[in-house]
Amino acid sequence: MKRFVKIGTILVALAIVLTSCSKEGDLAKLGPSARYEHLLAEEAKKVPDFSVKVIEDKNLKVEGLPEDVVWLTANMPDFGSPQTKKGGTLHLSESQYAENYRFIGPQGNHSQRDYMYSSSGLMWASDETKDWYPVECSHWAFGADNQTVYYKLREEIKWSDGTPCTADDYVWAWQMWNDPLLDAPFYNKYGAKFEVKKINDYCIAVKWLESDKLTKYELIDNTNFVAYNKKFFNNGQLYKNWHVDFNWKYSPTIRPYVLDEEKTIKGEVLVLKRVKDWWGDSLPYFKNMANFDYIEIKVITGGADVEKEYFYKGELDIFGLTRAKEWNEAATQPNVTNGYIDRWIGNFTPTQGTQGWFMNVTSPFFKDKKVRTAMYYAFDIQGMIDNILQGEFKRYHNIGIGQEWAGYNFNDNTIRKPDFDPVKAGELLAEAGYDKLGSDGIRVNKEGKRASFELLYGGASTNEQFAYLKEQAKKAGVEIVLNLMEQGWIPKVFAKDYDMVSLRWTYRLQPTYWQFWSKENAEKEDTNNIWGYWSPEMEALLAVESDDSVPISEKAENNKKIERLVHEEALVIPNYYTDFYRTAAWKWIKFPSWGNMKFVKGVLGDTIYNYAWFDPAVKEEVEKARAEGKAFEPKIWKNSTRYVE
Repeated sequence: MKRFVKIGTILVALAIVLTSCSKEGDLAKLGPSARYEHLLAEEAKKVPDFSVKVIEDKNLKVEGLPEDVVWLTANMPDFGSPQTKKGGTLHLSESQYAENYRFIGPQGNHSQRDYMYSSSGLMWASDETKDWYPVECSHWAFGADNQTVYYKLREEIKWSDGTPCTADDYVWAWQMWNDPLLDAPFYNKYGAKFEVKKINDYCIAVKWLESDKLTKYELIDNTNFVAYNKKFFNNGQLYKNWHVDFNWKYSPTIRPYVLDEEKTIKGEVLVLKRVKDWWGDSLPYFKNMANFDYIEIKVITGGADVEKEYFYKGELDIFGLTRAKEWNEAATQPNVTNGYIDRWIGNFTPTQGTQGWFMNVTSPFFKDKKVRTAMYYAFDIQGMIDNILQGEFKRYHNIGIGQEWAGYNFNDNTIRKPDFDPVKAGELLAEAGYDKLGSDGIRVNKEGKRASFELLYGGASTNEQFAYLKEQAKKAGVEIVLNLMEQGWIPKVFAKDYDMVSLRWTYRLQPTYWQFWSKENAEKEDTNNIWGYWSPEMEALLAVESDDSVPISEKAENNKKIERLVHEEALVIPNYYTDFYRTAAWKWIKFPSWGNMKFVKGVLGDTIYNYAWFDPAVKEEVEKARAEGKAFEPKIWKNSTRYVE
């Protein structure tokens, strides 16, 4: 088989410069793939400065506010590659279709919600430094009361239906949060903590009502808000069971993609199309971001084993190789060995929320704390990591890691879960009444009830992991009944109609656990307290969390106490985490030389806001090579080793 580059299989470090192409004439002679590789190496000589530089704008005056208001801004540059191209389709997959097209209200907290949001926030926190910078606003200013933040909205922002996004849309979003008809307790509770007022069509004041003792960083965090299209939501009027009528209506958005209703096939494929003349294109920061014309998200059930078949046939553009199984298989896959698919290895600083196996305390089996604690010992997590995941993942012991906010660490890193110990698990179960062994080795109590529960999960990719846990748990006299539901399992969880569920809560800002373990949410369905747990001790800790007169340093310590209590109450069995990723992508999907920022877990990053692009010339080159039986040298890109600790 012919090869375009005859230097043997190489590991490409991004700092390498291909000196043979130093002249423009030589570069022009290269094919599209070789040209990209050369230019990428040149770009890699200098990683962008991702820091946020806040400056005062003395020239800005806003109608309706005193002239002495000090306006701040940060003009974020373009971090994308100069090689970036616009156009093409990014082909991705999900294991299930969206429960609805809403992002708020009952059943609005579904796994596809990221594709539905209408707004991404006035300010964003940097994925490199966590410093704030303006996005949907151009400027911000602090009121003298240390409770109010003024936000100067970008006048160029338009909804995807072409209408201007104004202060009225932000005020409406706040009113919606406070409306009991929203049927969303968390939003009602949080919305009552602040107020949004219109200064003029393109300026709002957001006042935090709970405290005047916050740091400037916290004040932005608490007042940073979003816009909802007032006209779309019945011209600003909710009504009883409004969400039913809005289940399959897609809101206008000020983000770069909107639902393509013609190409979307409900239940099978969700297609997002680039908003024509999107307002963000006028900002340097967005110049080389959100580059695809379409994002096609195909529903593929059956887990990674099925997904990879679609990928290697070219029906998906990107496929995760972080698990050793997929990584090792890729090394012998013809499309990889022939260089049609590149591999990317990256590093990042892990930030992770509550992830693992959640126990429903309203379930008859898990009502007893001793039973829940026994599961710590009955789950052979390290054995699963070593035997199924080939020892590459790290065991997770807590409900949060890497959650540093405003310079304070919110996590108790001393928490450690016990090692697998079936004897100890059996002792605890015996104390809980499961003191006899049945003929099949599963423990029973005096009523004849078995130490058995159902583990609900939504992805076939973990079948092998869970099968291992199931077999090991038998050594403790515990039966785990595995229930894979790739569709329709989320409503069961929010109805608290489960025993144990494999789940992940993601949040990248300051943890807020009231939603998870408050008494108010425990006694209702369709809240984030899917455990059904509450206690007086937890209520006291959550009161501190919700009290904004408490300094952030004390809140960080209080959060550690919440983590410790969750550990002692045995509500969650954490699973694992990584500080690296491995990804395969067809050669025509390109990424910038720096790969990912510090807190981004993947070379693609956000599905909507990312720096990847499609190169049609490379695709043509690859398809021609495949047809002619030619090959490229396999490439493994290591693009963010700067984050290796």
